[in-house]
Amino acid sequence: MMSINKVPVLRHRGALIGVALFAMWQLAGCGLFGGASTAPTPLPTRTPFPTFTPTPLAASATPDTATAPAAATAPAALVAPTPTDAPPTEPTLTPTPVTKPQLTINADAVNVRRSPSTDAELVGMVTAGQQFEVTGRTPIGDWWQICCVADQSGWVFGELATVANGDAAPIVAAPEVAAAPPTATEPAEQPAATAAPTEAVAEAPAAPPDPAASSAGWFDPNAQYQIVHFKVLGLEENNGGIRDSSAQHLIFLTVLDQNGNGVDGAVVRNLVGDKSEVVTGSKGPGKAEITMYYEPFKLAVVSDPSGPVTSQVSNQMGLVFPHLPDLVGKLGDVNYEYGACPTIDIKCSWPISAIHFSYEITFQKVK
Repeated sequence: MMSINKVPVLRHRGALIGVALFAMWQLAGCGLFGGASTAPTPLPTRTPFPTFTPTPLAASATPDTATAPAAATAPAALVAPTPTDAPPTEPTLTPTPVTKPQLTINADAVNVRRSPSTDAELVGMVTAGQQFEVTGRTPIGDWWQICCVADQSGWVFGELATVANGDAAPIVAAPEVAAAPPTATEPAEQPAATAAPTEAVAEAPAAPPDPAASSAGWFDPNAQYQIVHFKVLGLEENNGGIRDSSAQHLIFLTVLDQNGNGVDGAVVRNLVGDKSEVVTGSKGPGKAEITMYYEPFKLAVVSDPSGPVTSQVSNQMGLVFPHLPDLVGKLGDVNYEYGACPTIDIKCSWPISAIHFSYEITFQKVK
């Protein structure tokens, strides 16, 4: 008789046997134990993974659309270039225009000549502040050719003007004035009969310089009228001062004959400035007075009762554009606040302004 305790064990074993038989039946149905239908299905051959080579972003597969801009999802070759993709272009260089040389007149009145010489024919006269185009210059740069005065080109002496960009002006050769040297075939000595007498050359009158070329006068020793007295009336000689409203600003003019007598009816001309004339005799025998304002004065006697005469020419006089060396020490020393020209280097340059002074000048006929 079987023990009651063994009954559960037998039941447990029976259950296990049943499960095993069921599994064998399932496997037989799947062809595991023989037959053509039970042959195992071959596993598919795996293709090896290709070697991964990173490529530039523009040529890669679809990028992360969450972070890349929409234009970047297209292949690089199909993306239209933006203006910033274009290669930089060379900037267009605009050439700096060459500034034409320009001349500005500095002196109050300046003669314009047909050629660069004080002996040349006058083209016209220009005044301070006028500007002209420079069309040429002499090789040493002492004269400038300008355009235009009276519809003509002419020459201005360099010291009477300021030129901007003068190096751009072409050099124009000065005209030949010297005689050509003798050739090698000519004799070294000329016959005495044909030689020009040296005395005649020495007595020939000198050509007067251009009055506007300098503030200095012209003191030809061969002129009929010579300047025998010249003085600047400054402090304590000009009605008591130079800034007082009663101070004089006159030229006291006297013309004498060979015996020292006053010559009435002599015509004295201003060669610069207003080119005015005065006739002696109105202020006493051989005397006249000229009131100075802005215009400069260079005086010469041009005629007397005997007819036209030659004359020395005074230094330039005037309140604004005088010949500066004449004023040195006459209008106050370095300690005088309102003075001018205590030395040639101190407070002594054009224009002189706000002070009064006068001149005395005497012409005497010597020939």
